[in-house]
Amino acid sequence: MQKDGQDALSPSVLLGYPESEEEQEERDRELQEVQRIWSSSVPLTDVTDEEALLIKTMFQISKISNATLKKFGVRIFKPTKSLVFPWFGGPDCSLKGVKLISAQIADNDKVSYNEATVPRISAYYNLFGLSLVGRMDTEVVLTGSELDTLAVSQATGLPCVSLPRGVSCLPPILLPYLEQFKKVTFWLGADIRSWESSKIFSRKLGLKRCSLVRPGEFRPCPVEALAEGKNLSRIINTSIPAAHKSIVSFKQLREDVYGELLNKEQVAGVKWTRFLELNRILKGHRKGELTVFTGPTGSGKTTFISELALDLCMQGVNTLWGSFEINNVRLAKIMLTQFAMQRLEDNLEQYDYWADKFEELALYFMTFHGQQNIKTVLDTMQHAVYLYDINHVIIDNLQFMMGQENLTVDKFAVQDHIIAAFRKFATNSSCHVTLIIHPRKEEDDRELQTASIFGSAKASQEADNVLILQEKKLVTCPGRRSLQVTKNRFDGDVGIFPLDFIKSSLTFTAPVKGKHKFKKPTKTESEDPPGPDAAAKKDEVKKEKVSKTTKTKAASASDTNQK
Repeated sequence: MQKDGQDALSPSVLLGYPESEEEQEERDRELQEVQRIWSSSVPLTDVTDEEALLIKTMFQISKISNATLKKFGVRIFKPTKSLVFPWFGGPDCSLKGVKLISAQIADNDKVSYNEATVPRISAYYNLFGLSLVGRMDTEVVLTGSELDTLAVSQATGLPCVSLPRGVSCLPPILLPYLEQFKKVTFWLGADIRSWESSKIFSRKLGLKRCSLVRPGEFRPCPVEALAEGKNLSRIINTSIPAAHKSIVSFKQLREDVYGELLNKEQVAGVKWTRFLELNRILKGHRKGELTVFTGPTGSGKTTFISELALDLCMQGVNTLWGSFEINNVRLAKIMLTQFAMQRLEDNLEQYDYWADKFEELALYFMTFHGQQNIKTVLDTMQHAVYLYDINHVIIDNLQFMMGQENLTVDKFAVQDHIIAAFRKFATNSSCHVTLIIHPRKEEDDRELQTASIFGSAKASQEADNVLILQEKKLVTCPGRRSLQVTKNRFDGDVGIFPLDFIKSSLTFTAPVKGKHKFKKPTKTESEDPPGPDAAAKKDEVKKEKVSKTTKTKAASASDTNQK
């Protein structure tokens, strides 16, 4: 770089230089695939009117004109009836990739959309619509999908581009392409997740030049707004500034409060698919919260949390692991086993298949191990949030990260300082932090409580959620495990539910009925104590039984005498 007189690498340079010959060969294969798909695709004007109508109906773009589709170079890939969106880039605006969107009708007659990109999504950096933006343009609208970009451009005529990975990520490599704009309007969608992503992305671009379209009943996503005949220009003009004052009145909060009431399920957070009972108690996984998790030594804390985090990561929650106790190779092996739901040691021929799928997850690992300085860890976390839009950070565990430093200082005070730092990071970065802390040394037959968390009460006070992995140790068989929620700041619900550990897949599930016979209250124990009426009725039943028995005996004696 210095020989070439460069101080920094531009995005085009970063995208242009592969790291190895293998990557160069892979890129060549991908470019060949791109050319094959593109040459096999046709403009919408080249298909029959019936086919064009069917395709527009499938993708709900009946209001998008053929002229707009032609302007953006959108084509149809007939073999799969997919829309093809091109990626033109570089000084010569050459074809660098494509995104295919296909529609499928489920059993309940609902339409679902699947996306596929060439090159793979981790190397797909297409700001769709950027090739049509002029150098003198100072305003742009950022959307969460290519279809929304078509709608905004057609309805308003404003420069508009879509993010390559929707609302999940705004890669820093794309930021230089947005530097020319003095005003950036985010219109990423109509749900709470889009709204939260808009606020996070605006920090990257600078709050002062960003404005946000607030989701609401009268402000759906652009393609729906166009279909409903709404005025898209008016919606964009009524967007609110991303920067806010330090003091606000309820007038400024009114729309936010209404939005939370209207979208209560989305506000509750991302739901788990493997732990339905946890959804019932915690309602979901939310950004900006701090979760403290503890459990007895050897009970499977890391194994459980890795599956809990994997469940969320598979649903698009970008995750960063800080494993200070076990190395990353072993942790990745655990998570891959949980992902494949089988022992890959016995099925090595399937390793590449599952590893390729696992590699697609937005999952990252810190390279730390053992004792680390809190400032270094926080800097790494902040960098990851900026670079990869991390939504969930796991620290495993606090004691290993602290190590034995500062022996002359009160270790409880040091721990309180670290917990406060993580609490501040979670709030300021709108990122969920899960902190694993060992419990105090207690007797094996005693269940852990919130007060069992090692250190002062600071951890439980700062935490939004407190989770405890309970284990009842047995002599003859493995202990019975259950997950207890002792604190839930979101709505106050707490509770406990049993877990069944499956060794072959290293996963935890709700136990099969009848397999674990937990002690259930008897009928008399579960009901209220009987009152006077109930007792009297019970005596009458007893008397009737005695009377019947007496009559039966008398009858049998009479028969004997007659004989």
